[in-house]
Amino acid sequence: MNLAAYIRYLWLMQRTRPRRYRALFETINQTACRRIVEIGVYNGRHAVQMIQTASVHHSLPDIYYFGFDLFEDLSEDLLRKEGSKKPPPYSVVQHKLEKTGANIRLFKGDTKITLPRFISGIGEVDFIFIDGGHSVETIRSDWNHVKELMGKDTVAIFDDYYVNENPEIAGLGCQAIVDHLDQDLFDVNLLEPTDVFTKEWGELKIKMVMVKRNSSV
Repeated sequence: MNLAAYIRYLWLMQRTRPRRYRALFETINQTACRRIVEIGVYNGRHAVQMIQTASVHHSLPDIYYFGFDLFEDLSEDLLRKEGSKKPPPYSVVQHKLEKTGANIRLFKGDTKITLPRFISGIGEVDFIFIDGGHSVETIRSDWNHVKELMGKDTVAIFDDYYVNENPEIAGLGCQAIVDHLDQDLFDVNLLEPTDVFTKEWGELKIKMVMVKRNSSV
């Protein structure tokens, strides 16, 4: 165990906000993940933190991170449709992540195109974080591709499971996908805590969801 990395992990677990993101780091530490896929890199902050957490159990050259995002190609129209945030340019995030010392591969473009194009070259991974576009269409597409990377011990975490319904978030969030997963194939766990945000239209309650292949299959 890397003691300095473990102390940093403990600090991260105490300070991380919104609180639901602690599930990422706790899972990576508990399962000693080293091959990580993230859909929706944004500014790379969580990528760095996930890599640092993985370094509790692995040397940095043994950690592999694969990130997918539109980066500067995200248009204003798509930004509104997906309920997303405008990410920094690809080159800025690439430089930031390379400084970690891990093996970094970033893929720029629409995941409906980039995932099927590059996923076969990635192989089985330990951990998948799905937090890209928020539309049901995009999340379903992302899931249908990345589930092919899951082995019997792989953990996938979805962000943006909206607990409460409201016309303002209609067509957004992973709940439509998660609630209809085949329980014979996948173990599904809604994670705590629930983050609550006050919007003009009311409260927005968000969870993360953990999905694993059913061990009996």
